[in-house]
Amino acid sequence: MRTLAAVLLWLAIAYSIVMIWDPAHWSVSVPEIGVFSTACLLLLGCAAGWQRPRFSPIMVPLLCIAAWGLLQMWLGDTVYGWRTKMAVLYWSANAAVFFSALQAFGDQRVRRAFLDALLVFGLAIAVVSTLQALDPAAKIFWLIPQQPNSRAPFGPFAYRNQYAAFVELLLPYAIYRAVAGEKRTLLYAVAVAALYASAIASTSRMGFILTTVEMVVTTFLVMRRRQIPLKRIQGGAFFFAALLIMLTIAAGPNIVVSRFSDSDKYAGRREYTEASIAMIKDRPLMGFGLGTWSTVYPGYAPLDDGLFINQAHDDWAQWAAEGGLPFAGLMLAVAIWAARRGYRTGWGLGVAAVFVHCLVDYPIQRMGVGLVMFTMMAALASQENEARGDL
Repeated sequence: MRTLAAVLLWLAIAYSIVMIWDPAHWSVSVPEIGVFSTACLLLLGCAAGWQRPRFSPIMVPLLCIAAWGLLQMWLGDTVYGWRTKMAVLYWSANAAVFFSALQAFGDQRVRRAFLDALLVFGLAIAVVSTLQALDPAAKIFWLIPQQPNSRAPFGPFAYRNQYAAFVELLLPYAIYRAVAGEKRTLLYAVAVAALYASAIASTSRMGFILTTVEMVVTTFLVMRRRQIPLKRIQGGAFFFAALLIMLTIAAGPNIVVSRFSDSDKYAGRREYTEASIAMIKDRPLMGFGLGTWSTVYPGYAPLDDGLFINQAHDDWAQWAAEGGLPFAGLMLAVAIWAARRGYRTGWGLGVAAVFVHCLVDYPIQRMGVGLVMFTMMAALASQENEARGDL
């Protein structure tokens, strides 16, 4: 049953990433149905005694996060009930993914195989996305035109910061497998170089910063925790460095470098954050309702330019505005938990990196990246009783 659950989760993630460009609701509802069905299957299996249920303390805040929107609707504290219902489905799907993956990852072989399969999928997306970015036609998979007045896509990602977050989640795992010196080290090193180069090609400034930090910190943590001497990786390090330089040059770092020279790197986002702070001051306890930021923003916008603003570009401020400070506190508890276990394992640092990315953008507002993130969290939770954090 664990293997079947892992396969179903992988299919749901792969589908949601490949279709992440589509704004239609069915691109979200299909993976939601998949993860809810998987969770129900596992619950039935546990009830029938086919396997013992596995739990983690972090499931408590995750369930509270999913239930917060229901509480808002029950109390009448949402300004747009339909959007809050959609947000409840989103957070419930993330909780279902975490629960399902936690059950499946009770088997170490299943956990490793799943993470390897997820890395292979991520590598394929990275290669396709980087090659697609070289095409001036800017069509998704060279076939699907982007919506009018939209930025050029990066692979299936209409928003490049979400692609960068996708890489941030997978890169530490690839580094771990490359540095740990186990089987197929060379292939993992190629995956690290390709993922990092694609993050640069995505032109996300925060993505570039966080993946660079991951490269250094994850390598250091894995070497220290696994007690790997520097001499052991010196030979491969030269090959990796040469490969990384070639792929980075091919990806074209000039655009992302030029973006750091912008006179005001926080232009546009500043107004959204100011509006979010004003929203928090007005409703600090319960917020305006999950999923309602774009509905409320026009009433707090410091400048009305006639454009529709869909997100605050600061998930932490948006979470506090939509759900109140208690909801933001639940998210902070999850982030601290993930950071501690990411530090313990090294390969799980990607979750903490994405929470940092949330300070300046909205990397997990779409279903695909969220599913990957909560699956990685389940992999971290499955290591709670293992001191070394090995896979």
